[in-house]
Amino acid sequence: MSLLEQQNFLARIFTDENLRKTFWENPQQIGGENGLDLTEIKQITNIVTRDLNFFADSLFRKRMQEVEKLLPITKNALKNDFAKLFREFSNSFQPNSIKKHLEDALEFCKFLQNKQIQPPFVQDSAKFEQTQHEFFSQEKKLSICFLRYDIYRQKMKIGCAVWFKLGKKSGHFIL
Repeated sequence: MSLLEQQNFLARIFTDENLRKTFWENPQQIGGENGLDLTEIKQITNIVTRDLNFFADSLFRKRMQEVEKLLPITKNALKNDFAKLFREFSNSFQPNSIKKHLEDALEFCKFLQNKQIQPPFVQDSAKFEQTQHEFFSQEKKLSICFLRYDIYRQKMKIGCAVWFKLGKKSGHFIL
């Protein structure tokens, strides 16, 4: 296996909690399935599990903190559940674009909208921030987001948020 392939496998172990657990349970099988030879498997298993888990957790926390910065309304709506739900999401999604944090935030918003989450205004918060980021990152001229809740007061109120661009100026309002 090339050095690049080894590095990619290590990156996956650091970021994919399920792969990390199954690798430690059966390194020969999982290593072999991922193209590692016995020497490479031995090198990876010589890394102390505690150190590997500490490093992996620090990568997760950094990733989550970057997404929290992009989704402050959603973070506020979720409160302490943000970390739990982001960990669940991050185990099934790895960004691969140049703008990893933005891709993470957009996909996390989609993830939240497809879950039955309490309180119910969380989904509107995620939808609002997803639409906002897509408007600016994809250089759209107009975006509309229909809402069932006032995302700032966290109360039921039917409305919509609108982002628009006229020339070089952009604006936003909520009805």
